[in-house]
Amino acid sequence: MNLISKDYLAHHGIVGQKWGKRNGPPYPLGGGDYSRSEKDKIYKKRKEHNSIYNKKHFDEVLKEGTELKTLSYNKDRTKNADMFYSTHKKLDQYQYNALFNKPVKEVLYDENGNSIGSTKYLKYSITNIANKDIKVASEDSGAKAFKNLYSKDRDFYNFVTDPNRMENYFVDSKYKFKGYRESRDVLSKLADKDYKPTEKELDTIYRMFNYVLPSDGGGNSKIAKDVSTQRGKFFKQLSNNGYSAVLDTNDAIYGGFKAESPVIVFDMQAVIFSGAERTTLASKRSSYLITAGRRTLHM
Repeated sequence: MNLISKDYLAHHGIVGQKWGKRNGPPYPLGGGDYSRSEKDKIYKKRKEHNSIYNKKHFDEVLKEGTELKTLSYNKDRTKNADMFYSTHKKLDQYQYNALFNKPVKEVLYDENGNSIGSTKYLKYSITNIANKDIKVASEDSGAKAFKNLYSKDRDFYNFVTDPNRMENYFVDSKYKFKGYRESRDVLSKLADKDYKPTEKELDTIYRMFNYVLPSDGGGNSKIAKDVSTQRGKFFKQLSNNGYSAVLDTNDAIYGGFKAESPVIVFDMQAVIFSGAERTTLASKRSSYLITAGRRTLHM
């Protein structure tokens, strides 16, 4: 007697799929499932000098002992602060010194407090040392923390969707910032409370938020407190995710000179103040020449 079972499973493959190549669906199945051409393209992007691809998609780790440099007219800028901007790449340090270290006027006084003239001075170069490995959030990782707060914290949501609250930092310079020009249309759409922004639109708003992080409210204590409260939530979210710093996306990706790795450090326990010294006109000139030379090489 022959027994024939009608219960069996047959797999005839997926239209367009080749043997030995897992190409979905869904797409992609995993990081190792890219085609050779896709892998080559990604490898090429990652190997490019000052790779935008890396900064968007990959976190960075600054090893213990890394020197973090900050330029400021205030030599105590990083002391007792909740965050500070810094650079750890030499070329970035040269670029910032060349581009953003303008001489400012200083009035001189005698021992009696009488004005005896004036002079000009440059910024201080402030050094902090990483006392542990510092994990820096990429744009993707920063945007992920941002989106989490956007979806769960009502006050944070109100802040980042309110053009007036976000634009307080820009004053007259907002149209110079590419992130503002990109995000203003998204913010106008969000005026409709029923509008659901896309992931890409939320990324755009994140870039604007990343830009306003250091705002001091232009001397307005109420505005300063508002921004400080929201960035505190953002930094806490990043800290919970294992980060001590986040990429400065404007200067790294969207600014005109594309710094290699400018970071915003918010874990103040991860660094030790090392010192501050006044920069000189000679160092500024040297920085300009080095920057110009390196730009030419990488054009």
